[in-house]
Amino acid sequence: MKNIFKVLLLSLFIVGCESDDPSAGSTFNIYLDYWNTTGRNPEIRFNEQKSSKEIKIDFNQTFEGQAEGTLYSKVIIDNFKILDRDNNNYTIQNIKAYEYRGDNVWKEDVEFKVQYTQTTDVGEMVLVLDRSESLGTDFERIKQYAAEFVEQTFASHPEVKIGVVDFSAYPSSLPITNNKEVILNYIKNLEMENFTALYDAMDMGVDMLLRSASQSRILVTFTDGTDNFSRATLNDVLSKINSDKNLNKIRGFFIGLAGKGDLDTSVPTLLSSKGWIVSVPQSATQVKEVFNKFGRLISNVYHLTYVRNQKIIPRNTPIVLRFDIQATK
Repeated sequence: MKNIFKVLLLSLFIVGCESDDPSAGSTFNIYLDYWNTTGRNPEIRFNEQKSSKEIKIDFNQTFEGQAEGTLYSKVIIDNFKILDRDNNNYTIQNIKAYEYRGDNVWKEDVEFKVQYTQTTDVGEMVLVLDRSESLGTDFERIKQYAAEFVEQTFASHPEVKIGVVDFSAYPSSLPITNNKEVILNYIKNLEMENFTALYDAMDMGVDMLLRSASQSRILVTFTDGTDNFSRATLNDVLSKINSDKNLNKIRGFFIGLAGKGDLDTSVPTLLSSKGWIVSVPQSATQVKEVFNKFGRLISNVYHLTYVRNQKIIPRNTPIVLRFDIQATK
């Protein structure tokens, strides 16, 4: 019975190895109130209650109306993404704009233009990699998959900067850098040693990111075992992240290899409850797919521009705009 329960528990966290159907599209909505009291000062207000909860907008970036020339007004929504409750990140296929005309009638804005472009959500990242001897013959595979993840990230985001924290009894580190070859060589030359100081390594990775001024900071952790040598605790690590004054908190990704049964299952449980994206693959070969999926999850960030005329619209009677976004996982 205990073994059955353990398998069921671990299966809750396997998010990296399922088969996604790319043809299964969904529609998400953004609702805005829009007014333009002089024709030259367009303003917008986000309607969070009506908008799809999967829409995640970074309001620290541009979110406003702007006048353009003598004829046009623009609505700009910079840096938004679509994430569902399982942390699946969606790729936009099409966006249509509608204006509410009353009596539950929506008119598509065929005369006005809506455009979107994919931007980046990757600034600085730290890879925390277990190199304890419990990995055994799987170690070379893990290094290969981590290197491929680095290659994948640089291919989609050439401006990214990545650091590495590797650990056994004590953590060591490669400072955050944009030099891909330096990172790949560092990973290639890692060697296994005794013990597992997981929390000390995560703590070091968090410190590296806290020194970063980037608006996007990501911590990706891989381990196959239970911490048995750290001075820090997991709660110390989480408290340090939560106390960060930067509004854009460090985003956490965690891979816990469960194949040999050494993984402390309380770690992915706690991290998942704190909003981390967690995966517990059952074998080293599945880790490759998890790294691939994590690479997709940190992408797919968009910039939307909607252009219309400079018609005067009072603030007390704004029009309601709706953007229908067709997207796939």
